Amino acid sequence: MAQIVVCAENPITRAGLMTLATSSTVRVVGQVIHLFDLGHWLQTQTADLALIAVPALTLETTQTLGQMATPWPDEASLSMLLLLEDWDFSDRVELTIRRYLLQMLSTGRVSLLPLTLSAEQLQSAIAALTAGLMVLHPEIAEVLSPSTGNRFSSAEGLPEPLLEPLTTREIEVLNHLAAGLSNKAIASDLDISEHTVKFHISAILSKLGAASRTEAVTVGIRAGLVML
Repeated sequence: MAQIVVCAENPITRAGLMTLATSSTVRVVGQVIHLFDLGHWLQTQTADLALIAVPALTLETTQTLGQMATPWPDEASLSMLLLLEDWDFSDRVELTIRRYLLQMLSTGRVSLLPLTLSAEQLQSAIAALTAGLMVLHPEIAEVLSPSTGNRFSSAEGLPEPLLEPLTTREIEVLNHLAAGLSNKAIASDLDISEHTVKFHISAILSKLGAASRTEAVTVGIRAGLVML
């Protein structure tokens, strides 16, 4: 079971995230108010994922997050999901803040999504992150990209952002596609009908902006969703 610590200054936001994140496979093991408190919590406690609500990307906040993104000696597997409350910042991202964010993302342990995401999207993101992947909202990626309108290049060590996060089941189907399995084999392995498999594949192609199964797998590999 994945263990999560939630960090949010607003008590309503904190309680909401704890409720939305909790499931049969996810357990909230801690809650803190400030990033400073989270740093101290992580020195004595363990978690698979830190769920952090970020009201505003100030230089001080970004520096603190950057320091926390450095792997802890005994907790190198810890991932961080930053949920940005004020994420429409296309004209207001300072160069220094942009560099800190890119540095964090390059670790492969930090993901960025808007705080307004749905319960299903949050749970899908948590499933992906606890599986060792990362998630990045395309509009946020576009803002951080050195060339406006372009996605991160592989030279920067960052995965392609998804058009829309995949569900846990869709990620499973995508990995089966990568293994070269037929619809019938996927249905048998996942104990679902072939019709359901086709439905999931259709959703995967749409979300990844792919025209074929092969292209979907390629995009999935670049996005870090396919376990090679």
